[in-house]
Amino acid sequence: MDIQDRYKFEENGSEISFMPNYSFLRTLVWWMALGVIVLPTIIYYFMDKMSGDQFKIALGLWAIYMVYFLFDLFFRIPVKFIFDKSEKCIYRKLLLSKKLMNFNEMTYFINDERGGYYYSIGKKRNQFVKNYRISHYFSGSKASNRREDECIERILCPILIAVGIPLNQLSEQ
Repeated sequence: MDIQDRYKFEENGSEISFMPNYSFLRTLVWWMALGVIVLPTIIYYFMDKMSGDQFKIALGLWAIYMVYFLFDLFFRIPVKFIFDKSEKCIYRKLLLSKKLMNFNEMTYFINDERGGYYYSIGKKRNQFVKNYRISHYFSGSKASNRREDECIERILCPILIAVGIPLNQLSEQ
């Protein structure tokens, strides 16, 4: 799958839009299928071997599992960032569009956590309080470095050019 397909990256004359979590949709669908088909089957098979309380606990865990994946499916995957060149604004769209910041307020940085890192955007002087992840996690392995280079070249650079951030700052980070 091409990097622009993984991010559902679209660039036209007036805006750039992409969905940073779009590639997780396929994985999420497989886990949802597991939760809908396999786990209830296993619970049904062991139902006569479990007490009533054990069955309620297993059913409760299954319900939490399903709510978590449904939340991801409806509230994390469809998040789209829109960089509107005509208005010079950045929007975050889920169901409704929300203006995040103007182009001149934006800064980007690498956020390190849990043994990996990712690219984020935020308002200048406030980027560590409220920021938005715009890339997948990268680990530093060869395959991850290759994906990161492709992400920088095909996703991050067009965004930085549209926003007006010089590309030489990218090589400094």
